[in-house]
Amino acid sequence: MTGDAGGGTDRRPWYQDFFGEEFWAVAAHEYTAERTAAEADYLAGVLDASAPGRRVLDLGCGTGRHAVALAGRGFHVTGADIGTWALRQAAASAAAAGVDVEWLRLDLLRELIWPVGEFDAVVCVQSFGWGSDTQQLRLLREVRRALVPGGVLLLDHSNVLTIAGNYVPEATFETDGLRAVFRRDYRVEHGRSRGSIEVRRGDAKPVVVHDDVRLYQPAEVRDLLTRAGFRVERADADFTAGREAQLTSRYVQFVARNPDAGEHRTAIATWERPAAGGATTGPAEAAGSGGPVGLAGQDGLVDLRWSPDEIDFVRSAVDRAFESVTVTADAARAYHVTDPYAAVRAAPVLSEHFGLELPPDTVTAGTGATGLLHACAALAQPGPVLHLRGGHPDLSRWAARSGSEAIATRMEDLADALDRHAPSVLVLDRPTITGDLHGRGELDDIVRTARAHGTTVVLDEAYAVYAGPGASCVPAVAEHDNLIVLRSMSKGYCCGGLRVGFAVAAPALTRRLRAVVPPLGANAFGLAVSLGLLAQGDVFTALRARIAGVKPRTAALLRGAGLAVTEGADCLPWVTVPGDDQADALLEKLGLRVKEVEGQGTWDPGARVGDRDTLFKMAVPLSDARLTAFHAAFGKGGQHE
Repeated sequence: MTGDAGGGTDRRPWYQDFFGEEFWAVAAHEYTAERTAAEADYLAGVLDASAPGRRVLDLGCGTGRHAVALAGRGFHVTGADIGTWALRQAAASAAAAGVDVEWLRLDLLRELIWPVGEFDAVVCVQSFGWGSDTQQLRLLREVRRALVPGGVLLLDHSNVLTIAGNYVPEATFETDGLRAVFRRDYRVEHGRSRGSIEVRRGDAKPVVVHDDVRLYQPAEVRDLLTRAGFRVERADADFTAGREAQLTSRYVQFVARNPDAGEHRTAIATWERPAAGGATTGPAEAAGSGGPVGLAGQDGLVDLRWSPDEIDFVRSAVDRAFESVTVTADAARAYHVTDPYAAVRAAPVLSEHFGLELPPDTVTAGTGATGLLHACAALAQPGPVLHLRGGHPDLSRWAARSGSEAIATRMEDLADALDRHAPSVLVLDRPTITGDLHGRGELDDIVRTARAHGTTVVLDEAYAVYAGPGASCVPAVAEHDNLIVLRSMSKGYCCGGLRVGFAVAAPALTRRLRAVVPPLGANAFGLAVSLGLLAQGDVFTALRARIAGVKPRTAALLRGAGLAVTEGADCLPWVTVPGDDQADALLEKLGLRVKEVEGQGTWDPGARVGDRDTLFKMAVPLSDARLTAFHAAFGKGGQHE
């Protein structure tokens, strides 16, 4: 374990191994029956007075000492813990006490979506601080999702102000054939106590278990609760209701409430209720088509920063889409408040387009891929956000502006970065800037690894439209509940002005996404045209054929001029070259204008272009006019095909 992350290079978090039989052999001498009964009395008293019902979730329940006690007092209890051995003991204790408790093995810090129901109260006693501050914040937000509106969280933690005054680096406890040696190292900078317990029972060999705990001041816990959206009602000391916390209070219990929905009611609460007879879709709408885009700059340079002429190879499909809809005055008045994310209208078309069943609760329409990425930046809170070097930077930058840490890594280091940082979101581009269309198998491995760390994967497939719907990873959302796939109408379709994009994800993740995606983001005109385009199926056959015929010759000319070219997938209309001074001078000589993008260097918004690795991205000239200009540039530069 290193730093504030509460994690290290070990792929297993420390708490998976720490709370085993050896730990509980020692803890049993501290957690006596008398102490447990007193704490349970306090918990039950608070819940009786404050919780709206009797359904209780005990987080980090351990051997079930509180869960069993609360069940004995008439509460309907679910106990969740990571420890298999502890849960077996808990189940045995419940059976011996004659009470029913549901036991659930759950990693509270790394499970993306908790497989639990709805609860009136959540209790968490001596199970807070195992991860980083951001992981604690994510845990608290997950608690809110598990609570009914008005539900209560009773969170207990150890007060570092008291612990620090009695902190010793080593101590020994011996009783009844048990010897435990505690070794501690408190790191003031990070507020973490890192240590070990060496346990010897009888003549057996000693067993050493390690921990790395974040110790909080009460004010820090209050701040986390507030940031997670709770309303803190009070803080008690040492399991005594009404006792004010002091510097000498060893344990502090916060009573916090999940605000009632009425306190934060928005119009969307009514928008999502279908009208009588079901949701309506209204009349079809369409947007006008713009004219052809100029092929070269007025300064005479051959512009390879984009590929506007690719519309020549999809124009017939675009025109058919426009012909399939009717623009009337009613279209401008259409306001689909019963289908605010266009899921009912879009799901059947997307299902046909991608060749699988996509229910409405898996589809969210928004204002293009850009708008959806912006929403995903909010979904990423509190972070951190992990992205590949050279990837599209917007989501990470937006998240960073909101206070999340943005971390860049390389594909070969991705597994280690996931383990080290346990990010809330991993954003991937498919294809990458260098044109890699990573296959489904590789994606599945990445998404499964991410899920083990509680990470949502946002897969930006805006550029994947060139490969056709059959090459999309949209079908993967049926197998991964932590995957969001983004598609848009800008690339390939040349209809970026429609401002329409689609996010496809599992239902539970879609609900979370819709909490941050603005409703009615996809305008009625743009949506109608977009669905008309998608209904045409794969319209890029001619475009792909043109790219495949021209791209190798384009790359050969560039290589002949001395440039190191990466072609990428043969269906993508661009190539890349390293953006160094030599390439810059050669391109200037040839009269080629290209797009400069961040390459394999770490994203640093404050750095100059020359201070980081860059790539030159060159659109493949597709139209006859641009091909002629491109070849002429090489003739002018003294190069020949």
